Amino acid sequence: MSLSFQQRKRLYNLCQPDQPLDPGDPRNIDFDSLPDSVRGASWMGTLAAEIELSDQPVCMLVAGLPGSGKSTELRRLARRIAASESAGLLSVYIDADKLLDLTSRIDVVDIVAAILYESERAVLVAEGKDPAQALQEGYVRRLWHWLTATDVELGKGDFTVAAGVALSVELKSRPSLRQRVRAVVSSHLTQFLTDARTELKRLDERAAVAGHGGLIVIFDSLEKLRGTTSSWNDVLDSAEIFFRTNMPNLELPVHVLFTVPTALLTRINNIRLLPMLKLKTREGVPYESGMAAARELVTRRVDAAALVEIFGEDATWRVDEMIRWSGGYPRELIRLLRAAIRDSETGPLSPESFTRLFAGLVETYRFLVTKDVIPWLVTVARTHFMTVERDDQRFAADRMLQNNAILYYANAQGWHDLHPAVYENPDVRAALDAVPPPVEGATDDAV
Repeated sequence: MSLSFQQRKRLYNLCQPDQPLDPGDPRNIDFDSLPDSVRGASWMGTLAAEIELSDQPVCMLVAGLPGSGKSTELRRLARRIAASESAGLLSVYIDADKLLDLTSRIDVVDIVAAILYESERAVLVAEGKDPAQALQEGYVRRLWHWLTATDVELGKGDFTVAAGVALSVELKSRPSLRQRVRAVVSSHLTQFLTDARTELKRLDERAAVAGHGGLIVIFDSLEKLRGTTSSWNDVLDSAEIFFRTNMPNLELPVHVLFTVPTALLTRINNIRLLPMLKLKTREGVPYESGMAAARELVTRRVDAAALVEIFGEDATWRVDEMIRWSGGYPRELIRLLRAAIRDSETGPLSPESFTRLFAGLVETYRFLVTKDVIPWLVTVARTHFMTVERDDQRFAADRMLQNNAILYYANAQGWHDLHPAVYENPDVRAALDAVPPPVEGATDDAV
């Protein structure tokens, strides 16, 4: 017996690995509300408490692997701090993918213009007005008038920006215009930032008049900054410069959270990284609470009866095996589940088809791991810490983090491990076999 085509199609589309979930989506699990900790201390709860308790605006950098649940947790945070029993803040959620060219270097004007544009739109909605006014008569339009008065070439020929068009969108799609605007702002940075902070303060006050506790800006999707193959290091360097050197320029009169690429973890301190689901302790002891949480992640998309139709009578064991191969990385688990649904056209997966799910995973990660990074990966696997001592190791860490080859977990302290598919790389396995593991003396006091 097998699932009908329509059943498979429905389940397949319930398992979209790239789809962020709203907190109220029935597929979503609030892992921090479970009886046993599967990601260490509450990531979202810690961020929210720091915002709620602070009398001064906070600026935070947060990170998480794509598909780890970061965007969902940020939505959950926005909902919590909007509540009247909390700070009652009006959330301004910005998707960087829509307003920035994430394959190119970033600059102050790109980020600040996007914050002001989206903040004004959010405040207009809170006031019961048309957010399109932000284009016609808002700050960003006034910014354009200032830019054209400062540089007479702006507004002419190739640098024209039509009325009613968002400047941020134009900066994303037109590199020559972006370069010209950045040059003007760079020459008048103090004035630009002074005007921007004044305008944000006004918007914060308008949000308060509209019944909110002020504004909070959540700038998501900046973790997708990674450039093309040829511009990888250039784009990453610009992100490092922006979020380290330019941090004083990001001290705005409202709370701001920026997501950043995981590769910056080796370059910048105080980035709040969202952990994976813990399936085992740092010492390798299985952690049943993490396995149970991952099983629920599966069954909220595919019920027990359908799992039997997909995996056969040993569905329970096969689902657990799939969870172990995911390393507790939610997106990886959903990818594997979706592939299993795809391959179950004629009934439960054969042993060969089931094995192929993981063989494909090993092959994918094998292409990512070049031989020069293997000695460093062995050190990470043996110590469970991501120690970086030289520039070549930093570059290796950048690439491995960005491509999910290294996963982060949290017990009493944070620790790292290789993705399970990386362990199955023959070259990595041979290198590990050649280096005896250290004697473990520590215990995992979170379990």
